[in-house]
Amino acid sequence: MTKIYSVKEVAEILGKHEETIKRWLRSGKLPNSFRNSDKEGWKIPESDLLNLNKVVVPVGTIEQPEVESDVDETELVKLAYEAVTLTSPTDDILSVLSVIGIKRTLEILLIMQQSTTKVKNSDGFIKKAIRENWSPTSVPVKLPKKQSKRIYDLAQRDISNATNSYNEPYKRKVPFYNWLEE
Repeated sequence: MTKIYSVKEVAEILGKHEETIKRWLRSGKLPNSFRNSDKEGWKIPESDLLNLNKVVVPVGTIEQPEVESDVDETELVKLAYEAVTLTSPTDDILSVLSVIGIKRTLEILLIMQQSTTKVKNSDGFIKKAIRENWSPTSVPVKLPKKQSKRIYDLAQRDISNATNSYNEPYKRKVPFYNWLEE
């Protein structure tokens, strides 16, 4: 007889959150699981866990082997640059990106993709992003000069109108007509 586990027990065994296990159930990762009723909840047979262990190793059971990478990081940087810009990197920019590493390169290329305007000089953009330490969450936004001036002028005009209205007595804009007095 195979042992049957609850969602909570499986979460503890695998060191995962209960919602993760429920998500796996909904996606079909645990195909032999079943529910008799809403009150009882999901029941997961041991066979599903054994099949799952081929993909996920329970916490604390065995050490995860370190994956040896035979891919050159410079090659990854070059591929990432080509994927975003659709051009080959120059030797200069390739050496700069190789120094900062693949993770930072991907962050900068993400910033480039998030830019509201099309980046015409990608090499200059990348160098400025490195120099000013931009991150994907803090992308600088520059307002056009005309727009920023209008916003300032509008704010000043509103402030002056508001202060003048407090100093002047109330002026009726529509004349009052009392038809009862006629």
